[in-house]
Parts: sequence; structure tokens; C-alpha cells
Amino acid sequence: MSQFIESICCIDGELQLLELHQARVNRAFFTNYGLLARPMKLSKIIRNIPRKGTYKCRVVYDKENFDCTFKPYQKPKVGSLQLVEGGDIDYKFKYTNRSGLDELFAQRKEADDIIIVKNGCITDSHFANLAFYDGEEWWTSDQPLLEGVRRQSLIDQRQLQVRQISIQDLASFEKCCLINAMLDLGQIEIPIPSIRSSSK
Repeated sequence: MSQFIESICCIDGELQLLELHQARVNRAFFTNYGLLARPMKLSKIIRNIPRKGTYKCRVVYDKENFDCTFKPYQKPKVGSLQLVEGGDIDYKFKYTNRSGLDELFAQRKEADDIIIVKNGCITDSHFANLAFYDGEEWWTSDQPLLEGVRRQSLIDQRQLQVRQISIQDLASFEKCCLINAMLDLGQIEIPIPSIRSSSK
């Protein structure tokens, strides 16, 4: 069985969205190792936290083992997206094995990242959940490949609404935003015209 990952944003010594990360760890443990499994406590195993700057804390774990590393974070540059058909890809847990996602990412042609489509509906990008702005509100797909912690936080705060989003719906939005544990709403925005169809 593949190991799992939590990528946690650390800003000036503070671990962000830790309760939501812990909830996802708990789900991974109980689903994959049984209801009697004892999930590790992120607050206890993460040590030597950098006190200044923005870092990505990467926790790799399985039932018995874990490893924590910190790396200075630089926001990726993404200006265009390519629609790709996701087929039967499954990524409901944050696995270390991302080969299926990487195969789809290789189909991005000249674009910087991808939008994965399943059954005609929008899911996620290669490394982030997606949010779409219609001029008044932000919306996210009700069919994400992975239920991200930033996505859940924004939903909880009512900054993000949930709905089914089809390929045809894209034309009703102004822009798309990539969100994940390291990226908040508005940090990477892509105009809808910069999304390329699979036929191009």
C-alpha cells in the first residue's frame, strides 16, 4: 500500500489549518488501517519548526512510520490550463504515488497545468483544487479528486460555494483560481480564456 502525504503551510512558525490536516490523517488511518488504528498526532510529531518565512512542511507517513521535512516555499507560476480527460483516476487520499496524476499532467501540451475532467465534469488540477468566479461568488466542484484542506476551510467560512461544474459551465465564469494548503483564494488566478479545450 502506498504511503500518504500531508503538505502543511508553515508561516513564521505557525502551522496553518492543522485541525483539518489532522482530520484527513484520521480518515486515511481509519479507512486504510481499520477503526482501531491509532492515527499519529501531527502536533506531536512535527518538530524543529522554522520561525521565520513561509515553508512547506511535508509529512510522509503510513501506519507505523512518519517523516517530516521543511522546504522554503515559492509560489508556482501558472498562467494557462489544459482540459484533460481523467478516465478512472482515483485520488481520494493524498498518496505518495501520484503516477496517475503525473500521466495526465504530461498531456498538458503548452499549458502550465491541467484541469482533470471526469464524466464531463470539472474535478481538480494536477496539484490543487479549483475555484471559479462568476462575477459575484466563488464556486468549487462538488466532485473533487481530493477534498483539500484549503477548500474545506473556505467552504466552512462561506467564501466558497459548492456545485457541479461541467465543461459547458466554464463559459459562465470570469476566472479560475488554484487553491491548496499552500495557496489561498486569489493567489493564482487564470482567466477563463486561458483554459484550453482538449481539442486544441
